[in-house]
Amino acid sequence: MSNIGHLLERYREHPATAQLVQALQEPTARVHLAGLTGAQLAFAVAATVRRPSSTVLFIAESKEEAAYLLNDLQGILGEQAVHFFPDSFKRPAFFDDLNPTQILQRSETINKVTAPGTTGFAVVTYPEALFEKVVSPDVLAQSRIEVTTGEKLDMDFVMQVLVEYGFERTDFVYEPGQFSIRGGIVDLFSYGNEFPYRIELFDDEVESIRTFDPLTQLSKQTIGSVRIVPNLNTRFRQDQKVPLFRVLPKNAVIWVKDFQFLLDRLQYCFEKAELFAAKISALDAADLREIFRDRAFVYPADVVDDAREHALVFLDKPGAGVLEMLKG
Repeated sequence: MSNIGHLLERYREHPATAQLVQALQEPTARVHLAGLTGAQLAFAVAATVRRPSSTVLFIAESKEEAAYLLNDLQGILGEQAVHFFPDSFKRPAFFDDLNPTQILQRSETINKVTAPGTTGFAVVTYPEALFEKVVSPDVLAQSRIEVTTGEKLDMDFVMQVLVEYGFERTDFVYEPGQFSIRGGIVDLFSYGNEFPYRIELFDDEVESIRTFDPLTQLSKQTIGSVRIVPNLNTRFRQDQKVPLFRVLPKNAVIWVKDFQFLLDRLQYCFEKAELFAAKISALDAADLREIFRDRAFVYPADVVDDAREHALVFLDKPGAGVLEMLKG
């Protein structure tokens, strides 16, 4: 066991940690944690992630704060157990320029946390990212294409679906939303994954699936199956999208420093988005127009309603008004 692993085990054995874990067994627990300094916050979160079938959503107050905690948690729990959920723009709450990397990362995170059998993970985010809705798990499940080694693959059907999902056929894939076909080899860059896939066919049967580096074309990992998802930001209507809270398991624990700050920041995002939507034109990027077409955004009241259904950990003592709000 590594030094960090040993330290985490000792932290879990501490009576205060055991008391916290016990309190969070109550589905609508309200816990205030005080006195955490330095890396203690990351260890406290990690200790609750590792309880059976646990899920944590940590809402930082800013993108920078979220990035620091993400780094700490990945160092403790490993990258596979901790996911980042950013907003879609180059600067939080500035809607002029989309950030393709962050759009991909949003899709990756939703794809991972909604995959069947996924438990015991943490998602780190911040208010501006929560402001944008995500695709409902039911809709996403119906929209995934699964390709598995040893099974038959109808290429005509796959091509038809990919085009419907907005994928572009190219000679070589180098960014999400592209696919290429060369003989019995299909290269595909899904919106829900960091690297593209190379699917090799023998006649109409999937012989192998590998991830590869689009720059060097070298294989990275052989895998048994792949789930292909469309662009989760722009390929779905508003009525097919929900707040992030509703994508997480019902037993997910929400960590937030100052709940009133979260609500105020969401209100600020809403007001800025309305001003921006009023001046958007046909000259703006298609993806940007698509995002603002249906205003698939989260209202502060939605967050209050959803938070009532979850256990909550506050890092600042919540005011009486906040607690009353959360009672319903």
